[in-house]
Parts: sequence; C-alpha cells; structure tokens
Amino acid sequence: MSSKPTMRDVARKSGLSIATVSRVINFPDDVPAETARIVTAAMAYLKYRPNINGRRLKMTQTRTVGVLVPTLANPVFATSVQGIEQEAHACGLTVILMSSEYDPEREMAAVSTLLNNRVDGLILTLANADNNPVVDLLQAENIPFVLLFNQPSRGDVAAISVDNARSAFDITNAMIAKGHTSLAMVAGRFESSDRSRQRYDGFCQALQAAGLENPHLVQVKFGEADLKDQLEDLLCGEPAVTGLVCSTDMLAIAAISACRSHGLSVPDDVSVGGIDGISVGGLITPKLCSAVQPTQEMGQQALAFLRGLIKGQANPQSLLLPHHLSDGESIGPFRRRSST
Repeated sequence: MSSKPTMRDVARKSGLSIATVSRVINFPDDVPAETARIVTAAMAYLKYRPNINGRRLKMTQTRTVGVLVPTLANPVFATSVQGIEQEAHACGLTVILMSSEYDPEREMAAVSTLLNNRVDGLILTLANADNNPVVDLLQAENIPFVLLFNQPSRGDVAAISVDNARSAFDITNAMIAKGHTSLAMVAGRFESSDRSRQRYDGFCQALQAAGLENPHLVQVKFGEADLKDQLEDLLCGEPAVTGLVCSTDMLAIAAISACRSHGLSVPDDVSVGGIDGISVGGLITPKLCSAVQPTQEMGQQALAFLRGLIKGQANPQSLLLPHHLSDGESIGPFRRRSST
C-alpha cells in the first residue's frame, strides 16, 4: 500500500477540486449538502483523516465544549442538553450545540464544524457508536469526547446511557404481566439509532423469556407523527395486536393517536408503552407508561466525564444509570376485543 491518502486523493476520488474539498472539511456549512455528502463519502472510502491535530497544536483551551444530538424536537435530547448547560455554567464553560437530524452522513460535517470552533471536547449522540468514522477520527486525533445515550459494546470510549435493552425488556414485561400475548414494537429506524436496535433486542428477549413467538416490528422515521396507516395491519388485522411497545415516548404518543384514529381505546383495546420518560407523557390522556431515563442527570454526568478527559484523564469511563417504570395509565389488562 502507498502512503496515507491526501486531500488531493480525496479531490480526485470525488471529482471535485482541492479547494472544494478543503471547504467541506473546514467550512461544511458553506457548501451544498450534496457536495458535502460526496466529499464525506470519498473521505470514508479512502480512510482519509483531516489533520485536525495539527491545527489544535496551535490552540490554547477555549473553555468551550461542543454537543451533537440527533434533534431538539424530541424533549429527551433537549432535557439532556439542559443538564449539560447547567453543569457547564457552574464550571464557567460555554456550550456550542448542533444536531444531525438523525442523518449519519451529517455527523462528520457537524463534528468538523464544532472542531473548527475550537471546542476543547465533544459530547455526542451518534447513529451507531460501534462503527462510526467520527469515533475513529476523534480517537486518532486524541480529541476528548463522551458518548451520550449511545451504549457501545467497545470499552475504549467514554459513554453515559441507561441499559437500552433492559428498558425495553421491562416495559414489555409490564404488558406481558397484564396478560398481553400479541405484542409489536414500533421503533425508529435502526440505521438512524443504535438505541432503537438495542431496545428491539430487549423487546425480543422479554417475549422469548415469556415463551411468546413472532415478535412484530414496524420501523418508522424518527419524528413521525401520523402512524395510522403504518399500524393499520397490526391494529385491525387478525389476530389483532393488543400491545405496542415503542422505542421512544414520542413514537408512543403518535401510536396512541393512531389507535384512536382506528376507533380503538387506550388502554381498553390496546396498551401502549414508551421509553424515555419525557415530561409531556405525563400530560396526555391516558398518562403514558414509560421506562424513564434520568435524562438531565445523564447530561450533567457526560460533562463531568468530559472535563476529566480534557484535563488529561487517560482511561475513559462509562456508566449505565438506572431507569424505572412510570406509573402511567396507558398499559391495562388484556381484554378480548369484541368483533364489530
């Protein structure tokens, strides 16, 4: 093999000029999204890494940290950012926030933007923590970072999460304990969230432990508000599903709306449970039953871990914080639905 790939190699592979490649790396917000996608794909194919560390050697600490989350439309991320900012304010740090909109291809560009703003370290929620060029880049360049909500199998990165599989296992068990045997999971797309995949694994484990078979799965886009058509076969088919386990509370709220659109009552006809514990879940009718994460504390702990790494701590720490089931009203006893 030849020497490490250069920016010229990336330009040749992408069919663009070196100047354009440089703009994508250094000023990703100033180039069209399609151009950034082409260059990012070429960088990934060639395993090209920008020389971020060379730039950082000239920098002093800025007391600024970067945060990347999938979205702020889901309150679970907004609450975690609140925890980060509270801890940052107490420590005299500034937070720069970006979102990826659940698009894995936007993650590298967002991280490049944060690094160009000379952040001292990063807190990240990624689509896939175990196979991600962002993680490879940050490790290669010795840039401090902590994963938030991701629960990687690898042990060489700092991470704060709950046990995603166990959260889904527990909310599924709550339905099984009420007599439900025909259950389905409504999950955000796995390619956008490794948490969603882990929660589906926990759902399947609960069914297997109870001797139940044929787990149903409906994958939907994150932020999807209208699930009426996507859930019609499960809710109105034969035999009808009587329990919906949702990978997020936002999807659970959308699922309750879909049930009502089909003339079904929650929880009399269909039980619905979520995972996250967002506050709005306690304001709807029926009150949502959820596997609650200590979201704000998770954000605070992520920043505490990041500060340690910025100060030179050599061994990244990971922590699984406990979850609990809320006392919601959206899960009820199984009742055989009368035919109409």
